[in-house]
Order: sequence, then structure tokens, then C-alpha cells
Amino acid sequence: MTHPIWPEITRVIHQASSIAISGHVNPDGDCLGSILGLGLTLEALGKDVDMIHNERPRHLSYLPGFDRLQAVKRDKNYDLFIMVDLGDRDRLKEAGVLLDRSKTSINFDHHQVNEGVCDLTCQRKDASSTCEILGDYLIDQGFFIPPEAATALFAGITTDSNRFMYDTARARCLRLAADLLDRGADPDWVYLHEYQSLDPRLFAFEGAVVDRADFLQEGRVALATVTQEDLSRYSITMGEAEGVVDILRNLDGVEVACLIKEMGEESTKLSFRSKLFFNVEEVARSFGGGGHIKAAGASLSFAKEEALNQVKAYFEGLDPSAFLPSEEEG
Repeated sequence: MTHPIWPEITRVIHQASSIAISGHVNPDGDCLGSILGLGLTLEALGKDVDMIHNERPRHLSYLPGFDRLQAVKRDKNYDLFIMVDLGDRDRLKEAGVLLDRSKTSINFDHHQVNEGVCDLTCQRKDASSTCEILGDYLIDQGFFIPPEAATALFAGITTDSNRFMYDTARARCLRLAADLLDRGADPDWVYLHEYQSLDPRLFAFEGAVVDRADFLQEGRVALATVTQEDLSRYSITMGEAEGVVDILRNLDGVEVACLIKEMGEESTKLSFRSKLFFNVEEVARSFGGGGHIKAAGASLSFAKEEALNQVKAYFEGLDPSAFLPSEEEG
């Protein structure tokens, strides 16, 4: 279904000659898939496109166009800046300067909270991913999507929907994924690198984290911490470590998982996941963050020990019935 703002976005894109595209810090598959999928499509349209991101996580290096990612060019001005997979300026970090120096700005986002920092914003809270929104937009507006771009968009949808298992990945999402396959997306390539190329170091790390996790509320809440020492010991990045929160959530009997990530001595990030019904977006919001009902996060300005204590106190303070499904939910 055509979004009311799409024709205006298309008009602005066609008018622009030079375009920069960027997303949030600590990028995931949806963020980089959005940058690359949109960027490669607009290049095929004949636009001068810079796909911007200072971080290049190696576990996502299989994405088509990954080697095209580049750092911010502080001496270059653009006709158009497109911000993907976030709704606030702060998480752009270095790329935030492009928002000021571009003539026009566009935002594609699927998160629950959007600050409206761009001239044009397409926000769809019910979408599985920003890649789903972009794929839908590009097809609806008649853009030619090269096979490499279709693969990048498919990867973002697949990873952000947890292989189409989240409740946001319903009929519309599945039809869009099929449309991308019709345009040359390579699902085998995505599945091989995402799910069938496990790094032994990462596998060992995940086992260690699960082994030392704390379980609250009769095992329905799993808490674990990732330290900088862990990253050094297993030679992995924080981006690679992020996936362990899904493993915790997938454990039998667990409804809610929280990963507490040590970013610095006085800097911590929280990642929350739920399995069936618990709204972790509310939890994240109580810590100053946000996200979705079953996947959310927050940033805290203190050490991991204090973060762990606060998160434990939060969950221990809830009534045990909060972790049981209501009669309506079965």
C-alpha cells in the first residue's frame, strides 16, 4: 500500500544529483542492508551516491556492496541526505554533520519513536524492518532494484525479523520478500553467511555467556553481561556479541532476555528480547531507550555493575504474573 509521503520522497530523490545515505551506530543487518540496498538502487538510477558508515562489522561483510561503505567526507556537500533505520540525530554520531550540510533530508524508519529530524519522514511502526519499508517503497514507486540491492534488502528483513519468526513478519512482509526474490535476491547466500558459517570463537563465547547467566522469576528472565575483557578473550566485536541475547531468549522457559554490554568504564548498553507476550519496549523506555514490543534497547551512563543491579532490581520488582500469559494470550 502506497504511503502518502512516497510520491514526494520520489520527487526529491529524482531531483537530487549527489546523495549520502547513513544509519545508526553499532549497525545491524537491517541498518547496513538499508544503506546498501537503497544505495545500490539509486546508483543504478544514475545518482552519485556515498554509502556512509564508519563501522564495518566483519560478520556482515558478505552483504553486497559492503566494500563500498566509507567514512564521512567532511568536505563534501550533498543535495540529499537519507537517514535509515533510526529516528534520532544522536545515534548518527559522525554522520550527523551530513544532516546539516545537505540541502534536503529524508528518513526511513520502523521504530516506535521518531523525533522527526528530517524534512521528509516515512515511519512505519508495524514493519518488520527498515529494509521491508524500503523494498516496498522502491517497488511501489517503480525503481529498478538490481539483484545485489535486492539481496541486501532481503538480508535486512531476514535478520531483523529473526528469519521471519517475529510477529511483525506477517503476510505483507513475506510477500515483499518474495518480490525481492523475483528481482534476484539470493536467499542461499544470506542463509549461508548468517546461519551456516558459525565462527568457533563466537560459538565458544556464546556458550560461556549462557553458562554464567543469571535467571530470575523462576527462570523466566535471563540476564547476562558482556565485558570488554570478553571481546578481547574471544577476539570478537560487540556487534558480533549482540546475537547472544537471542540465544538467551530462546532457552526453554525463558520469556525475557537482557544483555548488558560494557561499552566503557561508565557506559553500558542494554538489549532486551521477549519470546511470546512480554513488552520489552516498556522496559527499555523506563531506562531511557525504546524499540519494539519484542526487541528493544537502551543506553546508560554508568558502569556495568550498576547497570546489572538496576536491571535485576527492575525485574525482581515485577509481579510474577507479569511473566505469565494472560487468558487472552493463552
